[in-house]
Amino acid sequence: MLKISVNEFEGSVVTLRLEGQIVGAWICELDRACERMLTAGRKVVLDLGDVTFIDRPGLALLGSLSQDAVKLAHCSPFQKEQLRLASSPQPETTPLISL
Repeated sequence: MLKISVNEFEGSVVTLRLEGQIVGAWICELDRACERMLTAGRKVVLDLGDVTFIDRPGLALLGSLSQDAVKLAHCSPFQKEQLRLASSPQPETTPLISL
């Protein structure tokens, strides 16, 4: 479950406070919430301080949103590393044994 609450308005900036897990159907809900704010001309900050888990599709969404001028705040060091790994190009894997 993911709780999304509007924490504060500061002019054209809105902070969405996230609590819980960014997984499954909640990823679409988060995407829609951000899209509504961005379409309304607001700058969006996602407060990840109370997020306990992010799955791979959730990491992909956060990476995409951060490229679309959404700021990520209060990321734990683990979350920052997971986001960095998810956004970096994956090296091609080579088999250990060639036949």
